[in-house]
Parts: sequence; C-alpha cells; structure tokens
Amino acid sequence: MAAAFPRDQHRDRAWFNTLNEAYVKARYSKHYEISEEALLWLQERTDMLLELVKATCTDHVTSLESS
Repeated sequence: MAAAFPRDQHRDRAWFNTLNEAYVKARYSKHYEISEEALLWLQERTDMLLELVKATCTDHVTSLESS
C-alpha cells in the first residue's frame, strides 16, 4: 500500500488524509465536497493499488498451482 500511497512528501500525506476524511465524512454528510484535483490523484493511486494487488494475487496463485 505504501507504493500506491506514498507519504514521504507533505502533499502526498495531505492527499492520503483527504482520502481518510472522505471515507468518514462523505458517508454521513450529503454536503461533503472534494476537489476534482483530489479525486484525480486518488484515482491514480487507487489504480496503482489495484495493479499491485492483482500482481501479488497472481503470483500467489501461480505459486500455489506449482506446489
């Protein structure tokens, strides 16, 4: 997850905190807003995370099949 959501730069940490905030606040408030820029960054990071998970799962299934 650290590869998809780096936290070594202040901006990266801020965007990740936006994701956490959106997860909580958007569920309980129909007035919650998030910027288009934040959504685009989060989409890129989420796409990367999905690819990392797919690769990890594929490797694991392959290793199970060859056992």
